[in-house]
Amino acid sequence: MEKTIGMRIRECRLALGMTQEELAEILHMKKVTLSAYENDRIDIKVSILKEMAVGLGTTVAYLIDGEESEFSLEVMQAARLLQGIQNEQLRKAALEQVRVLAGVRI
Repeated sequence: MEKTIGMRIRECRLALGMTQEELAEILHMKKVTLSAYENDRIDIKVSILKEMAVGLGTTVAYLIDGEESEFSLEVMQAARLLQGIQNEQLRKAALEQVRVLAGVRI
């Protein structure tokens, strides 16, 4: 059986270690609505899918048809976390740490 959009949403949420309540809060929606999406009981507007993809650190293409990005879920999550660092100096320092861990010199 092919995965549905709801199954992929749940999969990404669980991979992030989030509860439905946590993701619903991030997306500014009710838990019952998120649950309905995950269980494929209601259709999802494209605008909601875009927000959901950002919140889950994935792409709309993955949520819709399982199209894999060239980046793993963990890499997408790391990029999202780095982007969330508001202080530019801290963000640069964090990126430098990633470079050191990856063994990349610039």
